[in-house]
Amino acid sequence: MQIIFTAHSLPQRILAAGDPYPQELAASAAAVADRLHLEGWHFAYQSAGATAEPWLGPDAEAVITELARAGHEAILLVPIGFVCDHVEILYDIDVEYRALAQRLGVQLERTGSLNDAPGLVAAVADVVRTATTERGWV
Repeated sequence: MQIIFTAHSLPQRILAAGDPYPQELAASAAAVADRLHLEGWHFAYQSAGATAEPWLGPDAEAVITELARAGHEAILLVPIGFVCDHVEILYDIDVEYRALAQRLGVQLERTGSLNDAPGLVAAVADVVRTATTERGWV
């Protein structure tokens, strides 16, 4: 099984501004892959905007297609750049990418989203509590 970590694409112009987004995503994916001792993993961007300007890549559809053409029969998509289900998960992955995978003869699954998992809620609450306390708002 091949694993593709994904995150939302952004216009490439963020690179000129020194945005750390690509490096932070790559580091997160590599850390998860290392912790789980994964070998067959990739990183791709998804949900690029429909504008003429260039967006970060590689595109997830292209990576899925490339893996299928290389003979891989199963892909696990891990949307590491998203914490909850929304259009980029429920439509782009669950509808569009699954349809692509089916046409290519590949089984495509994805990991579940955190959504309202107690650990995520507690972490967000802690960040908010800390920030508001540091600013003297509470």
